[in-house]
Amino acid sequence: MSLNHALLAALVAILWGFNFVVIKLGLEEMPQFLFSGLRFTLVAIPLVFFIPRPKTSWWLLIGFGFMQGFLSFACMFKGMNLGITAGLSSIILQTHIVFALVLSHYVLNIKPTKQQIVGVSISVAGMYLVALSLDHQMISFSAFSIIILASLFWAIANLFLKLAGSVNSFGFIVWSSLFAPIPNFICSYYVEGTEKIITSLQGLTIKGYASLFFVIAFATWIAGTVQAYLIKEYSPTVVAPYALLIPIVGMASSWIFLGDAMSSQTIGACGVVFIGLVVNQFPMRKKFEVSAPIMTAERKAA
Repeated sequence: MSLNHALLAALVAILWGFNFVVIKLGLEEMPQFLFSGLRFTLVAIPLVFFIPRPKTSWWLLIGFGFMQGFLSFACMFKGMNLGITAGLSSIILQTHIVFALVLSHYVLNIKPTKQQIVGVSISVAGMYLVALSLDHQMISFSAFSIIILASLFWAIANLFLKLAGSVNSFGFIVWSSLFAPIPNFICSYYVEGTEKIITSLQGLTIKGYASLFFVIAFATWIAGTVQAYLIKEYSPTVVAPYALLIPIVGMASSWIFLGDAMSSQTIGACGVVFIGLVVNQFPMRKKFEVSAPIMTAERKAA
């Protein structure tokens, strides 16, 4: 991977890591379903009028939008509302790699390597240690479990993206976002109530507007577009390891901007999870090509 592309991959990790802090600030002014509904409404509209619909099944668009835009973010927001810090959320959510490995085996018939099995086992052990450490931080096990559930839904959503095949990733995200606002707004109406919705919208400050702007423009449009470009140009095994920077940025940002501190036991447990993710993601072969982009079908045809 060239230096410029490596810097772009690092930029994506920085934006997505800092996004956890932004979400935490946004939830201080908006209830979770309203926040998520507004986010995906503005992600999709007005871009759907300018970006062609990806040539894939409507069901894959619906499935991805519902799983990621509704179920995954609903669980993540709920867990953060229940006390999980932005930094801890960022590392727990990376366990979607573990779920993705299992789901790929049973759904896509992709057999994991011994290295991946070892990495997953280490990460699972780390998650167990994280769960044991929660009592020392007054964080409920239910909040931890909800974040784990968000990670599972994220992994399922990625299966829909994988099944979509070779499509424009950014267009897929934009069009699938059309199917996230409706369930979010329905839940907002019945769970959060019209009074809370109106009060939240009327009381939005610059912090609330800035949070919405960041998660839409930087975390979705910019980071999503760059990530889609890199995945198209390089092998996923080259791009994926940069995602390991996300929890580092998330925890550092949470500590710097929110003053969230974690016990030494939790930090150590998160370190075990991180080691497992490193083992799972980084290729251990002596020889592997990373310097040249993958030839796309268009280039081969040319």
